[in-house]
Amino acid sequence: MLDGSEHLFTTHGFEAVNMGDVARHVGVSRPTIYSYFTSTTDILAELLGLRLGEFEIRLAPLLAEIHSGQRDRPFAAIYMHLVQERSLLTLLQSGSGPAFTHRRQQVFADLEGRLQAHLPGSGPRIPYLLTCVTLLIHSAASHAVSGNLDSAQNGQFAATLDRLLNAGVQAFSAAETPPAL
Repeated sequence: MLDGSEHLFTTHGFEAVNMGDVARHVGVSRPTIYSYFTSTTDILAELLGLRLGEFEIRLAPLLAEIHSGQRDRPFAAIYMHLVQERSLLTLLQSGSGPAFTHRRQQVFADLEGRLQAHLPGSGPRIPYLLTCVTLLIHSAASHAVSGNLDSAQNGQFAATLDRLLNAGVQAFSAAETPPAL
């Protein structure tokens, strides 16, 4: 049911799929679907939980390397890691309604929290710096997935993104006072 629902969400968009569509696609009755899930929102929550859990397991060793200083180009590494999460990124782009948007924001707030302790210059002295970094990496990875960039293009994109973000983080961190708005 989850795989079939994910296919429908990413192919047709989350808001365009109803429980009847899921039942037809997976070849079961509507009551069967409802015995497991009360709505497509519940299915989405389960899917995101599953995909995020898988992502976190794969992300943990990378964050440990970044935190210990064993990983050069941390932003490029995170970007390349996200690009490999095609199903998660596609799923996160499959909806635009208020509930879906809120859930997507929660996902990236969680990612931001996980990165907080591992990335240079991401302390509280510079408000929203980590939010900007997280959003830029997510946007770049989403672009790579939707634009079907090949591995050479992804490598070049990752290197450019890493230089840009490192220079920005270093510039903000070196400033005596946080930038005024």
